[in-house]
Amino acid sequence: MSSRLADLAPTPGALLGRLGMARRVADDAEAEILEIAVEWAHSHPVLEGEEGWDAAQSWRVGPAAIWQPGELDASVADAPDVETMEWCGIPPIAWDAPAALAAANNMTTTAGKALIRDALVLRHRLPLIWARVLEREVPAWRARKVAQAVLGAHADVVEAVDQAVVGIAHRVGPVTLARILDEQMLRLHAEEREIKQLEDLDARYVHLEDGSINDTGIADLMARGDWKDLHDLDAILTAIAAALKEQGCTESLDVRRSMALGIVADPEQAHAMLTGADAPAPARKKIVLHLHLSQAALETREVIGRNATSGDPMLVEQIREWCSRTDTHVTVRPVVDLAEHAGTHVEAYEIPDRLKDLVALLHPQCVFPWCTRPAARCDADHTTSHATGGPTCICNLAPLCRHHHRLKTFAGWSYRPLDPLHDPGVYLWIDPHGLEYLRGPTGTTALPAASKTARAPDIAPA
Repeated sequence: MSSRLADLAPTPGALLGRLGMARRVADDAEAEILEIAVEWAHSHPVLEGEEGWDAAQSWRVGPAAIWQPGELDASVADAPDVETMEWCGIPPIAWDAPAALAAANNMTTTAGKALIRDALVLRHRLPLIWARVLEREVPAWRARKVAQAVLGAHADVVEAVDQAVVGIAHRVGPVTLARILDEQMLRLHAEEREIKQLEDLDARYVHLEDGSINDTGIADLMARGDWKDLHDLDAILTAIAAALKEQGCTESLDVRRSMALGIVADPEQAHAMLTGADAPAPARKKIVLHLHLSQAALETREVIGRNATSGDPMLVEQIREWCSRTDTHVTVRPVVDLAEHAGTHVEAYEIPDRLKDLVALLHPQCVFPWCTRPAARCDADHTTSHATGGPTCICNLAPLCRHHHRLKTFAGWSYRPLDPLHDPGVYLWIDPHGLEYLRGPTGTTALPAASKTARAPDIAPA
């Protein structure tokens, strides 16, 4: 039996041949997507008196005049924000153009805008590499890496990079690409490059990566600072780690050094450990606990913890450990029954903070297709307009980030709850071109044209 199966199994050569063919098909499709992105951008220009895309001002509720990049050159050192610099030298597009393309390509609006931007950079600033993309000689993903490397660069630098890279664009890596770009900047704009290098060297920060936290409560802290300061901190962490070992801690040196960071947060305790003095009463650090319990949890059949900052689940043992520490003051927020509808309605259009908090608990993210912006940074939107009788109630509110709120209000997008009774939290979205999407707690589904749901009635903007 096994020998018969072995005879029927495909050979390694056949499998690799299929893989090579599939890769060529995928590369061709990705290149075509870049072509479509260019055509989409060209068909959605900024007309006179209209608004172009500008993320820094996309929060506005009405049209706003924005700085438009120059044709191909000009220093962008005084540009108002990084994104404006990135769009230097390429045609501006209508503010609402990226959303429909992004949704149809199963990506966030931000990712769709980046796709359009990279495609335009290749088409207008890197014509030699773009020609090789059109001939399917350079994979789209490699071409986009080159486009991203030259964002905001001077026209003469971009032209020089295009000429230097075109012959190796199909295999160039990030190290080689960075070296070529650096060489061209030094050759053509030496003084500016030297100033930029000095600024980069002097950049300092300490950043806690909220999204890095895992289910055991471990996260990443990134820092860059004066060498002497960092050296002194490093020495103190090592000294505290040694003191922890003397006190009986059996963890590795690296773990003890990471534990020392928490001790340094209490200067008096750190001083006592380093000098051998009597340990003071621990400083009362604060933690706010947002407790989310299901019915199963109340019946002791299941307990789920969730970090409200990252939205990730956490082991209940870790939450217990945090809350049992003697150096921590725990605040427990009132438990909210999200299934309880009473008290979640007000007559006014304005939405009180308690309702916004409830909406964020019910819908942790913006409910626009593919969007992942946390609800805490979104508007609470009336799904049925308050002006047409829609109540200010959690049953008629959903979080929309400001850009997608504007799309719904000004750009022809509409949405409605699909089936609030049997499918709560699921919304049917229709874009200005008639494409439909279902957005629910588990993500977004694009509806094929042949299996569209019944059309939603026109929904007046809130």
